[in-house]
Amino acid sequence: MSVKSYLKNVRGIWMTWRHSRRTNSILLYLTCLIISFFFWLFLTLNSETQKDFTLPFNLASIPDSTTIISGLPDVVKVNVRDKGSSLLRYDFGNEPTLTVDFLEHYDGSGSLKISSIEMLAKVRKLFPNSTSIVAVAPDSLSVKYTNQPGKKVPVKLDMDISADFRCVINGAPMLSVDSVTVYSDQNTLGGIVSVSTRRITGEGLTDTLNRTIDLVPIAGAKIVPSKINVRVPIEPLISKRQNVNIEVVNAPAGVNVITFPSAIEASFLVPQSMYRNVVKIRVVANYNDILYSDGNNKVAVKVVEIPAECRGISLASDSVEYIVEKTVIQ
Repeated sequence: MSVKSYLKNVRGIWMTWRHSRRTNSILLYLTCLIISFFFWLFLTLNSETQKDFTLPFNLASIPDSTTIISGLPDVVKVNVRDKGSSLLRYDFGNEPTLTVDFLEHYDGSGSLKISSIEMLAKVRKLFPNSTSIVAVAPDSLSVKYTNQPGKKVPVKLDMDISADFRCVINGAPMLSVDSVTVYSDQNTLGGIVSVSTRRITGEGLTDTLNRTIDLVPIAGAKIVPSKINVRVPIEPLISKRQNVNIEVVNAPAGVNVITFPSAIEASFLVPQSMYRNVVKIRVVANYNDILYSDGNNKVAVKVVEIPAECRGISLASDSVEYIVEKTVIQ
């Protein structure tokens, strides 16, 4: 088929579809829909409406030596009334920023206050004259600040967690920072010696705990940072066997006790990361037990030291044979 014939067929199909009754109905429906939309838009833009806006808040001209402690909002919520056409430009994310100059309102003694009348006047400047301000939240501001340098204090971890019986807490908790800086007036800073985390709880944990924790707020003070990361290493326990030398204790001078064997096998559970390491275990035989034995040439052995991370230790035997050698002291 030639291009000319193809175009002729397409034109024929288009003309047939265009003049069909169904096509005319669709076109009529779409035309009515478009007219209705523009009529609705015209009525909406020319009628009075009430809307809520969230304005970003900015405190400008803060001196470098000044730290804001409390009372500073991130946003100010405003409810306004005006014609839709006047508020249309704010519907596309173009809300103005409410900016307050610190130097115009601070009192020099740790407080910055803006009355409800001043707040309303500042908000009104951000909208057209035809706009009525219905409500502002917060309707006034009372900001606390300080010019005192910060005080560094340690962080205390408030924690109550436990691992599953098949696991162990292997090591001390790790904090992203071990101290924070607290800002406040001189009297308040004098009474602050540490900052505590919110309480961390958990039972039967089977995996390392990683959590971001808020620090407990202090009235009239600002803590930087206000939250820290806490990591508590938790590992599965696995079975391990290790030969441990037997140590004889309480033997008097001139007496040498030799045990058979000199080392004994210990079985225990150890954190996975410690499996390839030699675990420091102390097994002893007490010479005093020999003095009061029934003469069967065996002495009890027991574990007196093992890392806190290990669990369930047992020895291959609860006693070993021995011989006592006495030496002459020169």
